[in-house]
Amino acid sequence: MSISMFAIGFVIFCIYMAFLIWNIYNGHESGANERRFENEPDNLDMDGMGNFSRFPKTKNSRDD
Repeated sequence: MSISMFAIGFVIFCIYMAFLIWNIYNGHESGANERRFENEPDNLDMDGMGNFSRFPKTKNSRDD
């Protein structure tokens, strides 16, 4: 019984470690993809205020 418990625990541990390493690797890759454009200048930002004023406000159907 103790050998079977050890084997089941070892299998669960190996699966956990595999998913942990996979998750760390994929998290690092997605973070690198997001940071890819971080150092590029914003050519449309002429006023220096950021891009919150670039798009016009849309009217809601309740405002009509």
